[in-house]
Amino acid sequence: MVFSDSSLSQGIVQDIDSWLNTDDTSYPIAQKVRDVNAWYDRVISIIVSCDGRWQFDDSNNTDLPIATTSLVSGQQDYTLDGSDHFEVTRMEVLDKNGSYYLLDPIDEHDVTNQALTEFYKTPGRPVKYDKRGSSIVLYPAPSSSHVTTTKGLKLYFQRGASHFAADDTTKTPGFNPLFHRILSLGPALDYASKNELTTKIKIIQPRLDRLEAALIDSYSNRSRDESVSLRLHKNDYGARSIGSDFASSDRVAFY
Repeated sequence: MVFSDSSLSQGIVQDIDSWLNTDDTSYPIAQKVRDVNAWYDRVISIIVSCDGRWQFDDSNNTDLPIATTSLVSGQQDYTLDGSDHFEVTRMEVLDKNGSYYLLDPIDEHDVTNQALTEFYKTPGRPVKYDKRGSSIVLYPAPSSSHVTTTKGLKLYFQRGASHFAADDTTKTPGFNPLFHRILSLGPALDYASKNELTTKIKIIQPRLDRLEAALIDSYSNRSRDESVSLRLHKNDYGARSIGSDFASSDRVAFY
């Protein structure tokens, strides 16, 4: 569904008006854009929370969600652009031979036997990273004698929605088209709630709930090309301990 289609009334903007009997005077386009983008953010947050092994990225993006930055010898803290990096999924560092290697994620609570200031205190070859606020903290801090500093830090991440602008027309939401109508039903529900349109709320709410439930189900089951691993697991269910002839039984266990 395109954002706005005034000629054929097939856009998100027009669908909002059709549910509410509104127009750009009673529900101005600036407010529609604000509300659509708020629901766009909600959809992306739902998808990211349930997309499993097939990481979602808004299809409006023209590049991969991978960023590089240069390392500074002795610098441990590197700031993230919070407006773009929705969720960090992987971190790599470029070694002196020109090959990236994987860092292990940790949390400060994992360091229990010493002060954080003493943890990997000497700069060298980073092996771990901690996500702290808007920063990535490397352990140890990089040393130019151990790593390549130029574009030496590579970040894999998930990012937020590619928002609409008021003058957008043919741009479409960057997720499964089956669920684009969430972006018209959601704002319509907001408008109806703010204006106490009880009948409209009763009509719109269940439709929106069903679409969101279907969205969750769809993105939770996208990796159907990956087989569930099965193997036989023997369990005697306590039979040996009581001397039963029922010594063991094969059961399928999921791992």
